[in-house]
Amino acid sequence: MARFSYITTKRHTGTLASLLPTLLLFTMVIVLFVVGTGSLSKGSTKRQKESLTDALSRDIVYCYATTGHYPESLEAIRSDYGLYYNEDLFYVDYQVRAQNIIPDVTIIELHPEDTRTPAQKAIGFAQETVYAVLEKKEEMKNNILERAENRTILR
Repeated sequence: MARFSYITTKRHTGTLASLLPTLLLFTMVIVLFVVGTGSLSKGSTKRQKESLTDALSRDIVYCYATTGHYPESLEAIRSDYGLYYNEDLFYVDYQVRAQNIIPDVTIIELHPEDTRTPAQKAIGFAQETVYAVLEKKEEMKNNILERAENRTILR
């Protein structure tokens, strides 16, 4: 009849120490995700800059071919040829020397306020997560010690 008896096992309570490996794994996945998206974003910005360079060159040469002179300003290219770019991401310096000399065009990539790389951001996030877990663990330890002291006082 032993086959019908149920074996009871001790249920594992969810302590912070048992959750630590899971939290670390989760943090590592987040770090890898942030690093991956950061590298994609960096590549996208590079492609945008190349596309802007090509578009400017094409518009300048087309203007010279059709009118016999180069565009007078960047605003002329924007209004006449429909050039559009993200002004928050790029600064275009357009210097005209003469009507028959090709203008000097410099494209400068502007950086956002946060100058950390995606990897540095991910590491910072991981550190914050680990510190939060350790603080929670210390808090739980202090609560357990406090309960133990209260039990000894009551006895």
